[in-house]
Amino acid sequence: MKRVLIIEAQMKQYRLPFYDRLYQALKDAGVELKVAYSDPPLREHSKKDTCDLPSTYGMKVKGYWMAGGRLLFQPLVDSLMVADLVIMDQANKFLVNHLLLLLSVSGIKRTAFFGHGVNGREDRNWLSEWYRRKTINWVSWWFAYTESTTKYLVTRGVPRSKITTVQNAIDTSEIREQIRLIPELRKDELRSQLGIPSSALLGIYCGILDKVKKIPFLIEAAGQIKQRVDNFHLLLAGGGPEQAPVEAGIKALPWVHFVGPRFGKEKAELLAISDLMLMPGAVGLVILDAFAAGLPLLSTRLAIHGPEMEYLEEEINGLVSEPDVRAFAAMAATVLHDRKKLDRLQMGARIAGEKYTIENMTANFCNGIQDCLRGPSALDIRRLA
Repeated sequence: MKRVLIIEAQMKQYRLPFYDRLYQALKDAGVELKVAYSDPPLREHSKKDTCDLPSTYGMKVKGYWMAGGRLLFQPLVDSLMVADLVIMDQANKFLVNHLLLLLSVSGIKRTAFFGHGVNGREDRNWLSEWYRRKTINWVSWWFAYTESTTKYLVTRGVPRSKITTVQNAIDTSEIREQIRLIPELRKDELRSQLGIPSSALLGIYCGILDKVKKIPFLIEAAGQIKQRVDNFHLLLAGGGPEQAPVEAGIKALPWVHFVGPRFGKEKAELLAISDLMLMPGAVGLVILDAFAAGLPLLSTRLAIHGPEMEYLEEEINGLVSEPDVRAFAAMAATVLHDRKKLDRLQMGARIAGEKYTIENMTANFCNGIQDCLRGPSALDIRRLA
């Protein structure tokens, strides 16, 4: 039986359904899966978005976070050596990656990257990016988040034959089912509990409260939307390092409602009472939550979006403005004033929600692992020259 090890820094709640499915799919194919992970650094505990995996395939190890949570060492040498394939995130902060890359380029260990290839963060530094690009082709295989990731990798010299496009997704079937089962009476009750009038047009932000999400931008834009749309309210759901200033910034705004982190049924209920999702900062997998709830996503043109942003089709399931507060507010106010357009975008969001599923992602990932394991165990060093 072949053995596959996937290394994660920490286990996010949204990944649990995927790994449950992948474990079973690989087991059916005669492949043993182990997923190693650690606790998050202290500065990320406030997010409250991690979980533990079942012991059947989960392997929790002590994580040694250094440099203020910017570097991570996980003692995994023994597990690395017995695995036939090791899959890792493409991130320089994981110290074990550098050992794996050396073993991979030497032809000793079969390895793969799972990620989006391009680092869109604004705080990237040139040396780290040089090393990231230099080693992009040092692995045996690539599990690319989306088709745009695959296209980028090909431009960097990675053979398409060594790339699996997984179409990164989360389990939205539960959200869709939960929303379907929520009675109208419960929606009215929830709005009342939150102090939101039943007639209000509600925009929701759902995600981490972090600088890249541009929450101050959102709150300022919401103020301008409120001036144009008198019955507009904003719902903020999430936690993170920016929570304190966010709460302080909305104290004098009774039409902005902060509820903290919400998961599972609680999150589904909040999505169910909303009309659209407002995400002016970096967009990632949350776009699938929006689509599962039939909510169009409104965002801005930024280089820091995750690859999942390509799922947004302008004027079909969402809208995008320039990264300007007035432009974003005007875009949101216009669609809130146009009921037919809002209905059309909501329908487009529901249709998009059926395209990107965790079932398809699992099948793609499982097939890619088997293709990689059937390939040569060593890299063609001449290709790297």
